[in-house]
Amino acid sequence: MEMHKKKYEELMLRFAKELNDVGVTDSMLKDARDTLARTPNLAAYGGQEDVEKFTYRHDGYMIEAVQVIHLSVKKCK
Repeated sequence: MEMHKKKYEELMLRFAKELNDVGVTDSMLKDARDTLARTPNLAAYGGQEDVEKFTYRHDGYMIEAVQVIHLSVKKCK
């Protein structure tokens, strides 16, 4: 039993680090957690958020760059 707990904790730590590296925000995680708590039989959840945006305008031109994070949670068999 101790072996499973240790492996679970290692996987959760790895998962948290990967989410942080990708740029998933706390609000996205909270939305996913709340949605899945309200509807536990939901097969999939998807959320999207713009985390950074850059706009530059000059001489009638506009350059825009947006960093979008998409979070998907799906049940697997």
